[in-house]
Amino acid sequence: MSDKQITIQEETVSYLLSMIENRLREIGKGYQSNGRSYADDLEITGLRTFARQLGYDFDVMSVASGFAVTRVDFSEAAR
Repeated sequence: MSDKQITIQEETVSYLLSMIENRLREIGKGYQSNGRSYADDLEITGLRTFARQLGYDFDVMSVASGFAVTRVDFSEAAR
């Protein structure tokens, strides 16, 4: 793990969050619960950590077609 930081321009944050949201949905299409998708679990954790550093988080819920993904303000998600 590194303590390096990068600066992201405010106008690009929404694009990055959309990329994360789309990737979470893609992971959901083939996700298997109960530890059968361990690599996916690690990727989901990393993506959500990245989103939190941008001030947001995602509620990720299983549905028949994969994942339902909702973007939330991190201050609301932390409550």
